[in-house]
Formats: sequence, structure tokens, C-alpha cells
Amino acid sequence: MKIDLKIPNLGEAEDTEIIEVSVKKGEKIKKNDPLIVLESEKAAMEVPADHDGVIINVLVKEGESVSEGKVFATLEVKDGLHINNENSLENEENEEKEEKEEKEHNEHKADIVKNEFWQKDQQATEKPLNFDGINSGPAVRKISRELGIDLSKVIGTGKNGFVTKDDVKNYIHSLSETKIQNFAEISELENFGDYVLENQSKIRKAGAKNLHNSWTSIPHVTHFEQVDVTNLEKHRKILNEVSKNKISLLAYIVKATSIILLKRPVINSSLVGDGKLMLKKYANIGIAVNTDQGLVVPVLKNVEELNLGQISEKITEFANKARKKMLMEKDLKGATFTISSLGAIGGIGFTPIINPPEVGILGVSRSNKVLQLEDNEIVEKIMVPLALSYDHRVINGVDAGEFMQEIKNLMEDYQND
Repeated sequence: MKIDLKIPNLGEAEDTEIIEVSVKKGEKIKKNDPLIVLESEKAAMEVPADHDGVIINVLVKEGESVSEGKVFATLEVKDGLHINNENSLENEENEEKEEKEEKEHNEHKADIVKNEFWQKDQQATEKPLNFDGINSGPAVRKISRELGIDLSKVIGTGKNGFVTKDDVKNYIHSLSETKIQNFAEISELENFGDYVLENQSKIRKAGAKNLHNSWTSIPHVTHFEQVDVTNLEKHRKILNEVSKNKISLLAYIVKATSIILLKRPVINSSLVGDGKLMLKKYANIGIAVNTDQGLVVPVLKNVEELNLGQISEKITEFANKARKKMLMEKDLKGATFTISSLGAIGGIGFTPIINPPEVGILGVSRSNKVLQLEDNEIVEKIMVPLALSYDHRVINGVDAGEFMQEIKNLMEDYQND
């Protein structure tokens, strides 16, 4: 019996590419053997075999863009094997229709993206600008007239909603689909020695674009803190002696963060609509994971409902899935806040970049031992450096300082017993 192997459900992923074809014509395969590896802008995913059999034909090649339902290979299996309906052959006319609709949709989307900024700019300049009721100074109004910017659409971050020059700049950044690419010309560098040109993965390219957009459009401020985890580490050691699953220090940080996020919802919010603030009543925390393809951020859902063991287990599970290219699109969605941990890599602090539409991200550096004077005695303490980067349009210095102080207090409140 011959069955067609098809591209699985990719969620909302667009522009998905085959980066590896793991089988060839005539090859015998076993159930769960890798067939192909797909890469979108958010993750790389391995597609395994559902059955034992022999590959009769491979219909795709590396570098090819694909969509859900496309047949990528034909597999011969033993007669009598029950095949799930999802793997049954679809009508070729339906496939052609879907491909045509997808192509038309993508072309239409490209036209929208291409013209969006210019349409908005034209609309803004077609009618006289009205500054009535806008809290702004003469200089800002002059710039707005020259650029054709409607100040009623600009979110003011000054006192009482006062619109500043930076607010106008950030608004322009948010409208423009054209991003500055600070790339060097090969001709400027090629005469100084031998070199190799290497293509970057879609994940790395998308990550670079998102980081650039975040850094240029969001006013970042970073608050640094040191947390004494000496007693916490004693508590963790005792817990790991009796626990089936080993609990990481990161799990404590994630749990503490989820508790304080719900106490201080402004840190757990997003800017939406016409400058409204969406305050979320749940804590979905993204955990940055480094892979060969680039950085991915799987999301732990409803962390406030999980215990330390469950959190640690989830972190390990997601990290393994990410490195084995087994993350699904749904695993990467819905974060309200992100934690980026350098773990054992080192460093005494860094400035993590916010992942919109979130308004904050916590950076964790390697713990270190220090000597402190306590009750006239020199004692050894284990300290963990934390760094909170936050969107200053939403979060002020007091909010950030109190948030970090509460995390610090919670983590330092573990007793020796």
C-alpha cells in the first residue's frame, strides 16, 4: 500500500522552508525516524514517520517553501495497515486550488505591506491637521506639520499625556515597514584576508529583525539587582534529595516572577488599540532557549498554577524539544513576560531586549560567591545578578524598582530549615 506523506499543521506559520531532507528514494525507514526538517521564522521542527516502510519517492528538496497539506514524499507500507485519514490522499484539484489561493493571498499581503506606510502618510496629509485637545509643545507640532503626522494617533509619554519629540519618532518607526539594514558591502572587506560566507537561518534572520525593531521603537530602560540565594540554594539541595525530578534555580526565579507579575499587572501588560493598557490576569512566561538554528522562546502557560517541580520539568522538556526541532507553533505563543538566562555561561549582567507586545523581560546571569560582613563576621553568600529591561512608555522607575525588590524579597525569604 502506498501513502502520501504531507506537511503537517504549521499553525499560523508563514514562509516555512524545508532545511533538511533526511530520507532518499528506496530508503527503509522505521516509525519515528526523521523525514524532513521544517523551519519558520519562529522555530525549526522535525517531521517524523508515522509508520515503517520504504520511501518510493521524494517530491521536495532543501530550500523549498511549503505549506500545510503539500505532499513531500510517498511511502510504501505493508498491506492491511490502518492509515489515519490525515495521511489519506487529497484530491489534486483541491491541492491546486489551495496553492492558487495561498499564492493570491501572499501577493495581496505583499501589496498591502508595500503600500501601507505610504497610504497612511498620504491620508495624513490629504486633510489639514487639527491639534485641538493635543497636549504638545510648538516644536512637536511643527515637526508633525512638516511630516504630516496626526498627533491624535501618537501616544504621549510625558506628564499628563504630553507628546514629546521621541513619541513622534517612535510613532514613525511603528508605521514604517522599511527598516534600516546596517550591512557592510562585501567589496569593502574582501581584500583583507580569506573568509567564508555563511547563510543565516530563518530563525536568526527573524530574530535579528525583531530585536532591531524592538530596540529602535521601544524606549528601553534596564534595572539591575543582586539577589542573595544562599538559603534558597540550601532549600533546593534538600528538595532535590527527596524529589524525583531535579529542580533548577531557574524554576525558583520563574515561580517568583509569576507571583509578582500578578501582584503588579503593569509589568504583565501590553499596549493595545489607541494606547490602552491590557492588564493580564495570568502569567505565561517565555523561556529563551539557544539552539543551532538560533534563539527560540517557548512559553510556559499559567505558571501561577504550577509548582516548582512542574516548572523545572516543563523548562527541561521545552529546551529538549527546541534543540531536537520538535517545538510546535502553539508552544511559542501567548507569552506575557520573558526570562532570558545565561545560566552557567557567565557574566555579571546584561541588557535583555524586550519581546513585543510584552513590556518587560528579565535577564539572569550566573550566580557567584561573595564575602560579606554580617554581625561582625565574614560570611560567604551566593548572589544571582538580575536585570529587568522595561518599556518606559508603560513602566516607570518606581514600578520597576518595586517589582525587582519584591522578587528579591520573595527569593531571599527561604529559611535554612
